[in-house]
Amino acid sequence: MRSNVELNPSQPKSAPKSVLVVGGGPAGLTAAYELVKRGTRAVVLEASDQVGGIARTEQYKGYRFDIGGHRFFTKVDEVNQLWQEVMGSRFIKVPRLSRIYYDGKFFSYPLQMMDTLNNLGLLESARILLSYLKVKVLPIKQEESLEDWVTNRFGRRLFKTFFKTYTEKVWGIP
Repeated sequence: MRSNVELNPSQPKSAPKSVLVVGGGPAGLTAAYELVKRGTRAVVLEASDQVGGIARTEQYKGYRFDIGGHRFFTKVDEVNQLWQEVMGSRFIKVPRLSRIYYDGKFFSYPLQMMDTLNNLGLLESARILLSYLKVKVLPIKQEESLEDWVTNRFGRRLFKTFFKTYTEKVWGIP
C-alpha cells in the first residue's frame, strides 16, 4: 500500500497551524494549554457538555456527584508549578489524608506495610507475604494490565484484597 504523504527530510517542517486534542480531561486540557502557550492553536474535542473528564462533578436534582478521582496530588514540581500558574490564588493546598475502609478497619492509603500487616492480622499477613515472595521469585514476565503491574509489585493476594475492588470502583471497570 502506498501513502500519499511524501517525507522529505531535507525540507524543514513547519509547525502545525492547529492541533486537535481529543478529550477535555486534565491531560487533554493541559496539552491544549501548553500548545497555546507555545503559539499553536489547540481545538479540544470533548464528548461531554463540560470539561473535566472523569475528574468532573455532575449535578443531578440539586446534588453534586464526583465522577472519578477528585483530589489533585503530585510529587512532580513541574506539575505543581503548572497548576499554580493556571489557578493562581484559587490553587489551594490541603494536607492529604486518605484511608481505605476494609473489613471494619481503616488502612492508610497509600498502603503502608506495618499498618496493613497489623490491621490484617497474623494469618492474612502471612498469606500476603507468601504471595509477595512468590511473585518476586516468579514475576509476571510481560505486564499487560494493571493487575499484572500491581501483582508484580505487591503480590496477587494484596492485589485481590485491596487494589482490584478499589480500581473497579474508581475507574468503573465492570
